[in-house]
Amino acid sequence: MATPAELIAKIDISIAAILDDPNMLGDYKIGDKAVSRGAYYKYLIESRKELMEQAQNEPYEDIREIAYDINEYGVDESEYIGDAN
Repeated sequence: MATPAELIAKIDISIAAILDDPNMLGDYKIGDKAVSRGAYYKYLIESRKELMEQAQNEPYEDIREIAYDINEYGVDESEYIGDAN
C-alpha cells in the first residue's frame, strides 16, 4: 500500500496537469451528459488535505537498536532504543 507521502505526490502531479491545461477546469453539458472537471479538481484538493492530516497523525519512532535483556527467570525484557529527540 502506498504511503500518504506517495499519494500526495501523485495528487500533486494530477493537480499540476489540470492547472497547466486551461480546458481541464471547465464544466459542460451536451444533451443529457454532463462533465464536471471542476469537481474533480476540488476532489483532488480535498483528498490532498485529508492525506496531509493523516501523514501528520502517523506515529513515528526511529529505532536505532534493540537492547536485549533476559532476566534470571528467563523473562525477555528486551526493548527498542529509539531516537532520543
